[in-house]
Amino acid sequence: MRIIAISNNKGGVGKTTSTVNIAAALNILEKKVLVIDLDHQAQTTYHFGFNPTDIKKSIYNVLMDEAGYEDIIIDRNGLHILPAHTDLKNIEFMPIPAKEFLLSEALEKVSGYDFILIDCPPSLGVLTLNAMAFSKEIIVPLQAQFLPFHGMYNLFEAVQMVRKRLNKGIDVTGIIGTMYNASKSINREVIEETKKRLPEKLFETMIRENVALQEAPSWGKTIFEYSPNSNGAVDYMNLTHEIVLKK
Repeated sequence: MRIIAISNNKGGVGKTTSTVNIAAALNILEKKVLVIDLDHQAQTTYHFGFNPTDIKKSIYNVLMDEAGYEDIIIDRNGLHILPAHTDLKNIEFMPIPAKEFLLSEALEKVSGYDFILIDCPPSLGVLTLNAMAFSKEIIVPLQAQFLPFHGMYNLFEAVQMVRKRLNKGIDVTGIIGTMYNASKSINREVIEETKKRLPEKLFETMIRENVALQEAPSWGKTIFEYSPNSNGAVDYMNLTHEIVLKK
């Protein structure tokens, strides 16, 4: 079972889009997948077509030991989702001992999946540390722009800290170039610099700029449901094949 945190401490880089569509592609490839929405903004939950305000129990209740993970699973065409709620933000301020391990303890007995994907908040707070303490791998979506490129190194520093203190077995599996437009010089330069500095980490598949990827969440659909012949669908399927073969 591969447990992968999709993480970047900067918002708007394609983190939720990548989580949802990689999960959907894995489902198409007949892999058993569990998606955990660990962001209090609940964007993955929305993207899959569910309103968090209509959900009685969420991953928050699981972390607070008020429900088992099996009790909150949403089965979406064979793809299992642990939804989020805005209550998640309260965990950051709760005086709970060793609260970086809440997720690991709550999901200690989870089994039966080929992949677990975790959509992390756009920060390096307690919820992201929970994801990293539980995960075996990290995948980093990188918008091909100057500031996200330099901000990515903060995440790599955090991974080093997590490896020393919380989870010795975790590592960055790969970096996804997102919102890529080959006609833009800044996009090409960022990707070339990433290849130069981290050649073994960058996935070959670039997620190209694609209007359909922006539109799909408003319909509560994955890219494969909304526009299966779009560049976005092609790119995420190619990327997912790379991920499957990565380890």
